Amino acid sequence: MSTSAPRSPSRRTGSWHRRATRPVQVWMIALVVLGVVHRWVPASTWTIIHVFTLGLLTNSILVWGQHFTETLLHQRPAEESRAVQVRRIMVLNAGIVALVAGMIGAWPIAIVAGATVVGGAVAWYVVDLVRQIRAAAPTRFRPIVRYYAVAAAFLPAGAVAGAVMGVGVDEEWGVRLRAFHLAVNVLGFVGITVLTTLVTFWATVLRTPMARGQDTAAIRSLAVMAAAVVAAAGASLAGRSR
Repeated sequence: MSTSAPRSPSRRTGSWHRRATRPVQVWMIALVVLGVVHRWVPASTWTIIHVFTLGLLTNSILVWGQHFTETLLHQRPAEESRAVQVRRIMVLNAGIVALVAGMIGAWPIAIVAGATVVGGAVAWYVVDLVRQIRAAAPTRFRPIVRYYAVAAAFLPAGAVAGAVMGVGVDEEWGVRLRAFHLAVNVLGFVGITVLTTLVTFWATVLRTPMARGQDTAAIRSLAVMAAAVVAAAGASLAGRSR
């Protein structure tokens, strides 16, 4: 029988963070290597941008979005769910690798498959966040935390647009889809995630109590931004390139 002391929750959480953030370290190294050899890499500009946005940003958002959700909801998932979360990160990165390989090699099947896996992994993350939010007891920040799920829900739509562009479309639809892709991914997925984090943690960083009504104002602001992203994305698809 083992006589070792059980691991504390903080140590288990640290172990999960280390496992889940390993891909970020790998993508950072890949980004440095690309900076050196990019002139010999096909589609190098696209590759550098997406190694950063998918490899670094998306991985980080999935890990830290989960962390902040748990913190704000005062809820720690069962230890078994950590393995599921790490598997989701691995699935995401398998999709990123397939997508990048498809763009470099100009393989449409790999592009579509990679984008599908990336979008599916993030959709899985959204479903998991919604489940955690519904299961949590009411807290002051629970309505704000919902916007982590709202932000992440934009990325699968961006993945679809990216896959279509990668396979090939005419010039006018290329412009429309590129604007849509930027709106939902940069303004929606990244922008709303960052603002949600700033709203909840900036006061903590400054060691200043949040004023009464500030959380309600934050919820309204995030709702307006989400609606604005939807409007911008819709206008991108409906508009003309010239």
